[in-house]
Amino acid sequence: MSGRTRLAAALLLVLLAGLLAYLFVRTQASDLGAQDRVVFDLRELEKLDAEWNVNILRSHIGLNPNYDPLTAPLPRIHTLQARLRAALVMVRDPGAPAAYETLRRALAEKEELVEQFKSHNAVLRNSLIYFPPAITDLKTELTGIEGATVPARTVLALDAALNELLTDILRYNLAPDRELAQHIEQTIEAMLAHRDAFSPAVAETIDELARHARTILRYRQLENTLEARIKDTRTVEALDKMSAVFDRAFDQVAIEKQRFRTYLFAYSGLLLVLLAYAAWRLRRSYRIIGVVNQRLRAANETLELRVAERTAELEAQSARLEQLAQHDSLTGLINYGQLTQQLEHALVRAGRRDTIVVVMFIDLDGFKAVNDTYGHATGDLVLKEVARRVQGQLRREDSLARLGGDEFVILLEEVSSREGARRVAQQTLDQIGGITEAGGHPVRISASIGIGSACGKAGAQRGAAALLAEADQAMYQAKAAGKNGYAFSPQAQWESCKPTAGNALR
Repeated sequence: MSGRTRLAAALLLVLLAGLLAYLFVRTQASDLGAQDRVVFDLRELEKLDAEWNVNILRSHIGLNPNYDPLTAPLPRIHTLQARLRAALVMVRDPGAPAAYETLRRALAEKEELVEQFKSHNAVLRNSLIYFPPAITDLKTELTGIEGATVPARTVLALDAALNELLTDILRYNLAPDRELAQHIEQTIEAMLAHRDAFSPAVAETIDELARHARTILRYRQLENTLEARIKDTRTVEALDKMSAVFDRAFDQVAIEKQRFRTYLFAYSGLLLVLLAYAAWRLRRSYRIIGVVNQRLRAANETLELRVAERTAELEAQSARLEQLAQHDSLTGLINYGQLTQQLEHALVRAGRRDTIVVVMFIDLDGFKAVNDTYGHATGDLVLKEVARRVQGQLRREDSLARLGGDEFVILLEEVSSREGARRVAQQTLDQIGGITEAGGHPVRISASIGIGSACGKAGAQRGAAALLAEADQAMYQAKAAGKNGYAFSPQAQWESCKPTAGNALR
């Protein structure tokens, strides 16, 4: 072989080796490990964002005891953002920087809105925690000395406003509504209208309640607005777009690599090994991605189950709150608000049927001595026993309510005569007087009963408040007459109504 031939062969070998090396390098132009890390980073970022949304919801409904779950994922989110930014050099798509910038802005805006949500939610949660016990304490004061120094009509009006405000605030917190908010403002104004009739301490409490109620009105709406804005950041769409950019880039690299592998196959059997290796790596990557997707689906199913369970829990809690808003927590009897509703309905029915409605205002005699001697626990037992005994001797259609303290009200419909009311009053006195023991302590109590009645359409026109006030005044007459007795209101109506067939029940 001549020198020129050897030189040509050497040059050819160098050219073939160079071409082989070039093709080999081109088949290894992409780093599958780096691509896998990018995919994992995107999936992890999507998972963190989904968990972030769940914790925002949990904070909204009060499941999170603090706001650590809202800030805990932020360092990891920032780290993943930085790694995605560094991975942009792997992408030749001109839209990649714009997609990353959209994602960065969406996450930054969401982080800022979550900070605002935390501060607003803290104020709202503080007012919601303060509200129910504050109203209960104020209602307790109204049944004591504070209520005795103020006209009964004013006390009853403030008590009704407090009941209505508590119910509406709890409803508004669950489902904000503009009309309900306006009604709450009206209730607040009605409550404030009575503040000057009470002591400075009670007036200050009323002002504080009004402030917290308005705080709830404002911050519940602000929090809902913030949650809507958080949703509008569209981080999920930005992440999907970022994933699509990387997927397209990796697909393009994979296609180019496959083409050069095909070229390399003509030069060396080694390409078969390289292709098998690459196929194994790709299958492994897709298997891992499938596992991650399966876990994400399982996490989404778990989240849906938790949301459904929490929804059922909130509905049960709403039912319990509605029960508390209508009944006395100690005796289980209906409260003042529910009594006035039933009385209004009874007066309407009496107006249609031309029948008599009777209201008996009961105030226990000697109950304060029981409390002072044996304590409030024994007093509570006495109140429960009074409720049980008096309720037991009434008809199913009659109603017994506790207004607070040791005050009760009996509502009777379709009473045939004054004698029927007298009989019920005497039975009530007998039942109460029969209580001689409570909690192992001897007790001695009686009652003073004021009786008011309303007949037919005239009674319906007088209204529930007037009938209750007349029975209340008659009760004071019974106390002045020596207690342990009953007195009829001078305004009681009896003769103007004649019982019809089936109505003479008392």
